Amino acid sequence: MASNIRVDLAEVRTSAESRVFSGRDRGEAARRKFGLPKLDTSDDIVTVVIPTDTYSINTSFFLGMFGDSIRKLGRAPFLEKYRFECGDVHRASIREGVDRALKENSILGGSSLRLAAMV
Repeated sequence: MASNIRVDLAEVRTSAESRVFSGRDRGEAARRKFGLPKLDTSDDIVTVVIPTDTYSINTSFFLGMFGDSIRKLGRAPFLEKYRFECGDVHRASIREGVDRALKENSILGGSSLRLAAMV
């Protein structure tokens, strides 16, 4: 039976005062911390909580954390599985990150993926 898993980015802040998530290596560390490779293959729905006081989620962090999931699942399945609890300002960053992950995949010779769904 599928569960709803919560991934709270507040848990991977560099400090309590930090309001920016940046760096591919930090995104990759968050990916490992939350066990995203295993979640990618589960039936669970993952709610990703972006703290309301976050100023920015840089594309490098987003790709480090979610790039492999996006490339593996494709746009629509990724957005069905990973649901983002955040303000509208961060939705644009999420869309940009998904687009970049899919572009990286096509540059690396990946298969074409569905581009219809949006955050």
